[in-house]
Amino acid sequence: MDKWFYEQAQLGNVYTASPTTTGAFTVLHATSTGLTLENPYGSCKDLVIKSAKFVSVTLTTIGEVGLACNPSISTVVSTSTTSAVIHNAKNVGSNINTGVGRAYSIATLSSTPVWLEIEGNGNITGNLGGFQALTFTPNGAIIVPPGSYLTWACLTVVRNGMASFIWAEVDAS
Repeated sequence: MDKWFYEQAQLGNVYTASPTTTGAFTVLHATSTGLTLENPYGSCKDLVIKSAKFVSVTLTTIGEVGLACNPSISTVVSTSTTSAVIHNAKNVGSNINTGVGRAYSIATLSSTPVWLEIEGNGNITGNLGGFQALTFTPNGAIIVPPGSYLTWACLTVVRNGMASFIWAEVDAS
């Protein structure tokens, strides 16, 4: 267990987000579907990423899945959004104290995302013996500052699946 994240969770500063159903995760595009984590401009908080997970339910075509981000800070990060669910880690199962971070299953982003981190690729045909999540655990090595976003994306082919983010919100530096 990461002591710093545990302490932040005890303080009510750790959040988790995911869509409510499986859905299509788009190839890099300003119209993003899947899961996007946004830190609104002027929030005065940094979103410190603990982990990001993705499970695909369509594995018949080879394709890469990973994380992408905006190329520069923007005063308007997204428009025309469909909210995903955010829970405070101290109040699991409730929508109390959702913090400043915003999560969307669909978002029109202010810019086309740029590739940040490849999380995996592959294909499986025939019987599927079980699902394995692609798990990225930067433990604070990725920070989403105000006016920016982090999104799950595909590089070459759309995937259907489910994803999540876990992050801590701390005063912006």
